[in-house]
Amino acid sequence: MTSVQPRLLLFSMTLLAYGLVFTLARAVGIAVDYASILKFCAILVPVFGAAIAYSAFRRMEPMRVALECILCGLLLTVPVGLCTYLAMGANFPLADERLVRMDAALGFDWRGFIRFVDAFPLLAEGLAQAYQSFALQLLGIPVLLAAFGRYTRCYAMVLGYGLICFVSSLISVWYPALGAYSVYGVAPQSLDHINVYFGFAFLEQFHAVRSDPDFVFSFARMMGIVTFPSVHAAVALLCAWAMWDIRLLRYPFLVLNTMMAVSAVSHASHYLVDVIAGIGIASVTISSVCFLCNLRVREPVSTSTAGMALLNKS
Repeated sequence: MTSVQPRLLLFSMTLLAYGLVFTLARAVGIAVDYASILKFCAILVPVFGAAIAYSAFRRMEPMRVALECILCGLLLTVPVGLCTYLAMGANFPLADERLVRMDAALGFDWRGFIRFVDAFPLLAEGLAQAYQSFALQLLGIPVLLAAFGRYTRCYAMVLGYGLICFVSSLISVWYPALGAYSVYGVAPQSLDHINVYFGFAFLEQFHAVRSDPDFVFSFARMMGIVTFPSVHAAVALLCAWAMWDIRLLRYPFLVLNTMMAVSAVSHASHYLVDVIAGIGIASVTISSVCFLCNLRVREPVSTSTAGMALLNKS
């Protein structure tokens, strides 16, 4: 059976996030397109709710756990996204100069790194695919964890994802940034193999929430607009941790998520210090989640048939 506490913590955080973030949005006066959010929830909740009820009725524990975690993860994208817009809408002075100085203090040559990646097409493409694995991992890892019987870790991972995003949003209030590609003046057409779409695409929404008095937050147009800290890097560590307990998949996911953290610099206009900060936040969050969920280094495996069968293969 699943542990009640992690499940309750995840459900509670999801509900609380909606209440707090939307109340805050109303308090600070940011307009919200509720129609796009209601449409999203009106499709998501009944479909997943019916599937969860069916799996619970049929006592299909791995399926129920996976569906609950995926549902909460998807639902959290709404308050998480709005929270990042609230952070950037606070309109603090741009922090790019400070972030550049931090990179310089670390001895990191950003331009040199970009030239290196751009010189190797396979490396550039591999990093691009790793960067875009973000959503796929957040959806797929709960399925794998549930199938292997790691139910507590499954809930803990999604709980950690939400905490990482909210903590990162809070910190980013003081560090709004245009990103390295804009600041260093590297145009997309000057690169041979790096696709920097994600390094520039967010700027329209970033500027709009900061300067347009008629801005309306729309879930349909939402983009990741936080530079410091790097949420991609933080989630990379979270995903690697989540899969570390499964020996068969431990190292493939470690390699994938190392590349995802690196790709935040090469493909998403992040500074090196953004990645370091994201990893630091993830480390603290993972430790906190393990404490809250009473997770040991190796989680006891469920005795479900599906979980045991897959475990024996690992």
